[in-house]
Amino acid sequence: MKVPDQKLNYQLTLLKAIGKSGLGELARTAGQVLQEISQPKAVSVVVKLTGLDDEIFLVGHENYKQALLSAIADYGFTDFENKSSLPNSIVVALDDGSTISIAIIKILGTPVGYISAISQSEDDGTIPLAESVWLCASQLSLRLNTIMAPGSSLEAELLGRQILTALDGDGVKSLTIGFFSGSENWVSIFRDNDALRARQIERLPQDQVAAINDGEIIGENTLKYLWSDSKISAGIWVAAESGYNLALGFEDRKKASINIAAKVKEYIDKKYQNDAAYLVKSFEKLKADFKKLVRSERAAAITETTVTVNHEINNPLTAILGNTQLMLMSREKLPADIVVKLETIERSAIKIRETTTKLMSIIDPVTTAYASGLEMIDIEKSKKKPAKE
Repeated sequence: MKVPDQKLNYQLTLLKAIGKSGLGELARTAGQVLQEISQPKAVSVVVKLTGLDDEIFLVGHENYKQALLSAIADYGFTDFENKSSLPNSIVVALDDGSTISIAIIKILGTPVGYISAISQSEDDGTIPLAESVWLCASQLSLRLNTIMAPGSSLEAELLGRQILTALDGDGVKSLTIGFFSGSENWVSIFRDNDALRARQIERLPQDQVAAINDGEIIGENTLKYLWSDSKISAGIWVAAESGYNLALGFEDRKKASINIAAKVKEYIDKKYQNDAAYLVKSFEKLKADFKKLVRSERAAAITETTVTVNHEINNPLTAILGNTQLMLMSREKLPADIVVKLETIERSAIKIRETTTKLMSIIDPVTTAYASGLEMIDIEKSKKKPAKE
């Protein structure tokens, strides 16, 4: 019986921690796991999600941190938004013997951050640097895709964080959010210095959820229940048409205003409208990309067929044309009717050669009706257009 590898089990346990990390702790958790399993000289993790504060984790010896940050900038990872051309991961060997590994974090194929580390070649990490960076990036990408998935258990927390960030400066200290059905746990999000923290609270009783009135001032007992560990002196209920109920908590009673509740509902409405617009836009782009892919594949298939045609037809055609032209060089010795037939063979062979040559110039296949419901490629319309002088 094989004895389990304790180190491997420990490493797997650490990697699982990334898959359980919450918003606001993603970069820190991934960075700490990477430190533990590979012992690099410096680690940098950045996660950027729309509507949320950037998550940044940077630790290590100062010189190594500077070398790592320089490499990240040199290879374009500081500006990864909308950069689909970035590689999923790279490994760079420096002149001093150091190795830098960088891996992209993605949500549905879109870059939203990176994990990077630097180590010395003589470092004896438990897992090689490149592998550990890739493992952490993969785990974090998986976690983010889970969090961002519509209908996920963290959807309410994500929305709450975005709202609380948008209300910065309106006096809202904390926000508790849950779905109208009351079937899921509610999430309380609060400002802790410059960061946002979140904690799950027990599900509110169904009768209490049903009694929530939009714009109603929250009673003292419910106030203590929602924020027993925070200095919240006043609260307002907000009922959004999307089905979410929110409790806005204020440290200063004077700042508790129904206008802020209206602002929250407007934010949620716009967010869902933007989400719908984004889905439509993404779908249209997907259709356009698919059409381009189909055209590209068709062109590639035609090119491959053309190469085959040129090879299989032009070789015997060359022999036919060459022998025909050789015989025509002695046309004065041949009967007139034979010369006419040889000239017909010559013209036909040249036309075949010209047609196979034209096939090689097809860029975007354009079809035209042929017969019996079939279509044929219009070679002239499918050819590459000459450049304008």
